[in-house]
Amino acid sequence: METSRNSFTSGSISMNDIVDLLRSSIQQQYNAKQVDITNQTIEKNVRTLFEQDYVCQYISNANGELSLAYPHQILMPIIDKWSEVQTPKITPSINIRDRCAQSRFARCRSRLVVPTLFINGKYICRSATLSSWGEIYPRMSIDLLVDAGNRSFAQPMADIDNTFNDIEQPQQRTIFDKLRGADIDLLNIFDIGSIVNLMVQEKNILFGMKITASEKLDKHDRYRTFQMILLPYPGCEHFREVAVQKHNVEFMFYDWSLSKNDAIIEVPIYLSSRVDTDWLFWRSWNTIHLTQNYLQVLLRHLETDKRGMLIHCLSGWDRTPLFISLLRLSLWADGFIHQSLTVEEILYLTLAYDWYLFGHNLPERLSHGEEILYFTFMILPYLVDNKFVFQSSNTTRQHENIVDDSFINVHRNSHGSNSIGFEENKKAIRKEKLLAVFHLFHTCYRTVIPKNSNALNNRPQLVPKMARVIKDFILPRRS
Repeated sequence: METSRNSFTSGSISMNDIVDLLRSSIQQQYNAKQVDITNQTIEKNVRTLFEQDYVCQYISNANGELSLAYPHQILMPIIDKWSEVQTPKITPSINIRDRCAQSRFARCRSRLVVPTLFINGKYICRSATLSSWGEIYPRMSIDLLVDAGNRSFAQPMADIDNTFNDIEQPQQRTIFDKLRGADIDLLNIFDIGSIVNLMVQEKNILFGMKITASEKLDKHDRYRTFQMILLPYPGCEHFREVAVQKHNVEFMFYDWSLSKNDAIIEVPIYLSSRVDTDWLFWRSWNTIHLTQNYLQVLLRHLETDKRGMLIHCLSGWDRTPLFISLLRLSLWADGFIHQSLTVEEILYLTLAYDWYLFGHNLPERLSHGEEILYFTFMILPYLVDNKFVFQSSNTTRQHENIVDDSFINVHRNSHGSNSIGFEENKKAIRKEKLLAVFHLFHTCYRTVIPKNSNALNNRPQLVPKMARVIKDFILPRRS
C-alpha cells in the first residue's frame, strides 16, 4: 500500500465532468480489468478529491485481483487533515491487502469488506453479504482451475452433491472457518463493532442451493461479537415504482407480504428510542419514511458508538451505495467530512466512488426501469430537517464547521454571533448545500437521461426473473 498527501486546487470539477461521468456510467458497468482513459481519469479525480481532506493508503486491486467490481486502487483514509489527531488509524505494519486476499471468497461475488467513509476516527465499511457453500464452492473451483493452467481434476458427483447440503460437512467447516475467520479479522482491523444488514431475505436460494446468507445465520455463531442491526430495505426492482408513480416518490410503498420477505427489523433500543417514530408500523411506511428512519439510525449510531460499522445488502452495489451516498452527503453538509469539497466535487465523488467504481450496473438498472440511483438524490429535500443533523461528541476537530464561502456569505449577516444564531446558521447552510446537490444532480441526470429516454425502459420484462438471477450469479464468477 502507498500513502499520499497531495495539495489540490479547489473547484477542479465542473458540471461537464459530472455529465461525462454519468454518460460513462450508462454505457458500461465498471470492470477493474478494463483499463482505458475514461476509467483512469475517473479514478484519478476520485483519488485527488479524497486527498484534499485525508491522508490515504491504497489497497491494490490491479486487474481486479481482489474483485472485478472494485476500483483499481481502494482508498483507505487513515488521517483526517482537519482533526487534531494525526496518528494513522491503520499502521503501515499491517498488511491489509493480504488480509483482503484471504477473505475475498467469504462474501458474495468477492465483494469483501472495505472502508469507504472516515469520521471521528471511525470507519464506515461496505461489502456484500456472506457467501454460502453454493457460491463458495464453484468460485474456488474456478480459481483453482485457472491457477492450475492445463492441469485438470474431477470430483465424484456424489461428493459434489454432498457439498451443497445445507449442513456444514467437515470439509465445509474447515473452509468456512478460514474464510469467515479472515473476514472477521478484517472487520476487527477496521475496528467495526456493528453490522448493518439491509437484506429483505435472510438467505438467497437458487435451485435449492443456499448461495448467500446473513451473518446472523452463521451456524457456529462466528459473528457473535458484533452487534447486528437489521434494516430490511427493498431491492432494486422496487425502484421501478419511481417511474410508475410518475416520479412522485411519496407514493412508493413496498409489498412486504411477498413470501421472500422473511427478514425482520432489529434495532437496539438505545438507537430506536432516539428516532421519533413508532417502529411497530415499519411495514406500513412509504419508501421515503423508511429511508429517513433508517438513515437516522445510522447517524445516531455514529454519534453514540465508539466503533465503526459495516453496511451491506445482498450484492452491495444497489442498496448499499444508496445509504453510503446519503451518509456521505449528509455528513459533508454538516461539515464533518470532505470539508473542502464544493457541491460539484462532492456530487462527482459520490457518483464516481460510491456508485460507479464499486460496480453499480446503471445500464442494466435503466434497461429494467429501476431508478434507484435517481431516487437516492431525489430524496435529498426530505433529509434537510434538523433530525438528520449529525451531533458529534468528538472535540478533537480543528475546524468542525468548514464550509464554502458561497454558503457562509448568504447567512452571515442574519444571525450575529450568539450561539443560537450560529446553530441556526449551520442548519440553514446544511439545507442549502443538500438542495444544491439535489438541483445539480437533477440537471446533470436529465441532460444525460431525459424522462422519455430509450435508456430507461419501463416496459414489462421479456426475460424471466429467474434467468436474470442465474445470469447475475454466473457472469461475475471471477469477480
